[in-house]
Amino acid sequence: MLPLKTVLLLSLVFVTHVCFSQKINTIPKDAVKGDFNGDGKPEYVWVVGPKIADSGEDCVGKCTIKIVSSNPEIPPLVISNAIGGTITNLGDLNDNGTDEIGILPEWFTSCWSPYYVYTLANKHWQEVVPSFSTHCNQWEADVKPIEKAPGKKGYVIIRYSAFENEEVVTKAKTIPMK
Repeated sequence: MLPLKTVLLLSLVFVTHVCFSQKINTIPKDAVKGDFNGDGKPEYVWVVGPKIADSGEDCVGKCTIKIVSSNPEIPPLVISNAIGGTITNLGDLNDNGTDEIGILPEWFTSCWSPYYVYTLANKHWQEVVPSFSTHCNQWEADVKPIEKAPGKKGYVIIRYSAFENEEVVTKAKTIPMK
């Protein structure tokens, strides 16, 4: 039989091992899965919003969001003038071996919002195309904002919102990727 001191020490070592060897799950439920760095292993990205003032009408500090990853090798992406946002895995639009992300930022008011498309290249986030204007109507109608242009390597079709003849319309155009 082991002395009490040894039993207590072994118990402490066991509990410490169990506590520190289990991975703590910090990935939010709304995180988006993909291979954003091209290593063949999935990681997650999600939005971290700013602190909102008690009035609910302003931010405490800057109104910026960060897109963070479960992979510490992937740097955060900062988007200004946003209090939240929706991320979409767009697949590999530019055939660089990584999944691209689309970001629809949220603001306190207004249905108008830019749409951003980024890829991770050389451990830095880069725009795939310039941001383009979207409106709630486009999102409510479940219009796909961007996709590869069939038969046109290096090009995508973007669907954007415009105000014409006193109404909001969704338009499409084919543009080259950066």
